[in-house]
Amino acid sequence: MPPQHGTAPHIHHREDESFYVVEGEFEFSRDGETIRAGAGSLFYVPRGSLHAFKNVGEERGRLLMSQTPGGLHERFFEEIGEEATDRTTPPVVAEPPDLSAIAAKYGTEMAAPPAL
Repeated sequence: MPPQHGTAPHIHHREDESFYVVEGEFEFSRDGETIRAGAGSLFYVPRGSLHAFKNVGEERGRLLMSQTPGGLHERFFEEIGEEATDRTTPPVVAEPPDLSAIAAKYGTEMAAPPAL
């Protein structure tokens, strides 16, 4: 994951999720709590928890993520994803998918953006 990239706040209604930091420095938030975590750290998110994460380091970071039970989350990524042919540059998508609608099909609720 490139520096300063991450996910929007969201809730998984069907899976628990775990993040193992392989490389880099990440910030994780869960239900209003925020922590920084480096390589070797594990962060757990029980289903029903509002959470997000971001690479706050200056280098690319790597996470190993798991969802329990498995199955649905993989289909979400298959639907929104685009195969990377060059691992140094993310693919350019002509029209971004409607993440909220696709996520809802797989039991994930995208949090509304904060009011300005």
